[in-house]
Amino acid sequence: MRRVRHIALDMDGTIYCGDELFAETQPFLHNLQAHGITFSFLTNNSSKSVHDYVRHLAHFGIDVAPSALFTSTHATVALIQNRHPEIRTVLAVGTRSLQQELQSAGFKVLCEEDSEEPQAVIVGFDPKLNFSALCKATYWIGHGLPYFATHPDRVCPTNLPTVLLDCGALCAAIEAATGRKPDAIGGKPEPEMLHALCRRLQLQADEVAMIGDRLYTDVLMANRAGALSVLTLTGETQRRDLEGAPSAPDLVIENLSQLSQLLASAAEQRIS
Repeated sequence: MRRVRHIALDMDGTIYCGDELFAETQPFLHNLQAHGITFSFLTNNSSKSVHDYVRHLAHFGIDVAPSALFTSTHATVALIQNRHPEIRTVLAVGTRSLQQELQSAGFKVLCEEDSEEPQAVIVGFDPKLNFSALCKATYWIGHGLPYFATHPDRVCPTNLPTVLLDCGALCAAIEAATGRKPDAIGGKPEPEMLHALCRRLQLQADEVAMIGDRLYTDVLMANRAGALSVLTLTGETQRRDLEGAPSAPDLVIENLSQLSQLLASAAEQRIS
């Protein structure tokens, strides 16, 4: 803990749930600043753009620069550009914000009405899912086109009496129809997402703590990348889920307030 210089924070289920900001979030962020620890937000939610998130966080009273945000859309773009630079035209299942981010990265983005054959299919999270777009994407995936998912999360946290089916659930439906899993996944738990953050900040992985509420994305990515993995029990994962978990966290906290105390103690030990 004394080596930690930067905190990478998941968002949904970690600093808020749905439209409710956790009471511990603002004091935690102020505590980081007081101890000279920087922070950023890593999210697998591909339904919003960076600028959407800046506005969303401002709604909660959290003011950050766009550079403090890194989404699974950015990770997916980097993956495709690095491994398949020939791909320029894609069919994307996702929100308008996802499509705009892809267009900003230089891709031509098709919709379900287009007759042009895409070079690849990208599936993300869309809370207002267009069923026709999902069916069209499944058609091309069934015909063997390269197929990428922005992230594997099965559900999106919400404080409403419903279940929000996330990207992983859509991929499960596509697999049931075609027999295919995504060829690659851009966001968590792929360690490259966290390594990219480390390169940006000029930090070593063990100087970063990744805090999230999911074992199979946040914790697994941190463990694969060599960062400190911190599981918060404010979101999807319950304490009973830890038994027999294939990727155990380095630290389990009830909420961010508990981590504030640990970081303050570590800071005092550094000074002494």
